[in-house]
Amino acid sequence: MLTRERIFVLAGAVVVVLLQLLVAPHIGLFAAVPNFMIAFCMAMAVVHPASYGCILPFVLGLVFDFVGGGPVGAMAFSLTAFSVIVSRVFVRVDNDSLFMAFALVAVGVLLIHVSYAAFLAALGFNASLGEMLVYRVLPCFVYDTVLALIMYPIVTRLARPAGVVRTELTQLR
Repeated sequence: MLTRERIFVLAGAVVVVLLQLLVAPHIGLFAAVPNFMIAFCMAMAVVHPASYGCILPFVLGLVFDFVGGGPVGAMAFSLTAFSVIVSRVFVRVDNDSLFMAFALVAVGVLLIHVSYAAFLAALGFNASLGEMLVYRVLPCFVYDTVLALIMYPIVTRLARPAGVVRTELTQLR
């Protein structure tokens, strides 16, 4: 059954793939090229943690692997594993404050980039793991975390079920 949430997720996935293909190569800063797919999956993982599954990040990761030229399955594994872990941790922490959402998004993005760099290093990429961490992982981590934090309010606003109105901003515990 197609609900408003599912339509948003499908439309959002199409939009981030198009942004990744058409916009991301042109807005890179030094060695950092943004990854809109990571940002969208991390935002979705903290906005809907109880219903977040592994299909969206796996498909977006595979699209990135096929388009990006890296080893097929590396980003699919990293994105799926760590976005699902972030969503489960967000549920277990049971603190829906803005700080907790932002902190988990940042940790998730960092773990995805470190895992992807480890895959590249293990599969013979011609740079050391230290070089990849300094020149690739850290700049991309900052870029993608900022993108995810920008996407978070957009996803929060558009991906909520129809008819649901929040009466308070957060529940601090």
